[in-house]
Amino acid sequence: MTIQALGEQPKDTKTQEQAALVEKHPCFSKEGHRYARMHLPVAPACNIQCNYCNRKFDCSNETRPGVVSKLLSPAMAARRFQKVKQHVPETQVVGIAGPGDPLANPKATLASLKAIAKVDSEVHLCISTNGLALPDQLDDLIAAGVKHLTITINCIDADIGQKIYPWVYFNQQRLRGRKAAQTLIDRQLIGLEAAIKAGMLVKVNTVLIPGINDHHIEALAEELGRYGAFIHNVMPLISDPAHGTYFGLMGQRGPTKEELDNARALAGQSMSQMTHCQQCRADAVGKLGQDIDIAALENPTANTSKPLHIAIATKSKLLIDQHFGHASEFSTYLVSADSIEKQADFSWQQYCSGSDECEPESQQKDLSALNHFDQILCSRIGLAPKQELAELGVEVVTQYALRDIEQALSAIQQQLQAQRSKASPCSVGECG
Repeated sequence: MTIQALGEQPKDTKTQEQAALVEKHPCFSKEGHRYARMHLPVAPACNIQCNYCNRKFDCSNETRPGVVSKLLSPAMAARRFQKVKQHVPETQVVGIAGPGDPLANPKATLASLKAIAKVDSEVHLCISTNGLALPDQLDDLIAAGVKHLTITINCIDADIGQKIYPWVYFNQQRLRGRKAAQTLIDRQLIGLEAAIKAGMLVKVNTVLIPGINDHHIEALAEELGRYGAFIHNVMPLISDPAHGTYFGLMGQRGPTKEELDNARALAGQSMSQMTHCQQCRADAVGKLGQDIDIAALENPTANTSKPLHIAIATKSKLLIDQHFGHASEFSTYLVSADSIEKQADFSWQQYCSGSDECEPESQQKDLSALNHFDQILCSRIGLAPKQELAELGVEVVTQYALRDIEQALSAIQQQLQAQRSKASPCSVGECG
């Protein structure tokens, strides 16, 4: 399908209604920096793969998109918003930006938006998406009250796109190569046009990738301007190989400051440019550049002297080397700031009794037998049981996967010691 560009749009589109929407949104206006925003990590799955992305669900030491410390259910998201609003009343924006794509997780996304709206009908609701599912979900977003929308569009040329996107999952098919890129671009532009016509305030993010789409930025911005997008955000590629992205591991460099400034200048001939983006985590809370410690906020009176009852999924009894779903027995420990005590092993009916992939019909749904543990350490865990355990108050930690049990427990003990002496802002299980 070939998308025809719209006719030239008036450049001065800042109506009074738009001005009101822009004023309190820090991601759409520099003047909005005095207001706070929060991202709700309720959308783990994604319908495309980007070579610059590596989603992480148990990470507190990386400040980049796609990273969260803990996934939330819609009910947990509403409770977090209430807590944040009490302590940070200047919070005016609630967004869903991952760690996957919100529209690849429509049920959780819409349920979260509706739950937030019930708590505060005046808060601005915002979605950040790759745009693949936008044409299908737009009406539901509008009905939920979403007026701010961010679409990541890195190119409008499929030859460039196939270098950025290894695959796109659309209509129950995994597409690759140029077909995947063209499908994504077509859907992005259909969604962009429809969202603008519906009165949404649309920001477009573009990741600047030297040697791949840097020569294309000017043409892209011109096309976005023709469609009537409100503002354009050209962001630098984050390419540290430590993050584990394909581009990072393959040595693809990020742009220099000069290259980034030049790209923004070229794009600025057609589109208003956002230059204050912080490339935030998918669970960021607070003002731009001044994120708050959400763990400390949610647990301000935590008793760090209380020992932690920890269960470990292990096959070898030496390493944390077992998938949660395959464990029929857990090694258990009581860990405090002063001691690490081995407890009796805990046996139970394992969560997955079918194939290694843990098909839904093979899952044991009742996890309440584990609710007396504070933490479960395992090598991997599916999203569904992790969220269910979180609802029970059990934290699942995978950051110690394949590490020695004694070393992991010692690291947790050190965190407790640091908390007791108020030397560390990290919550248990979030510092490596």
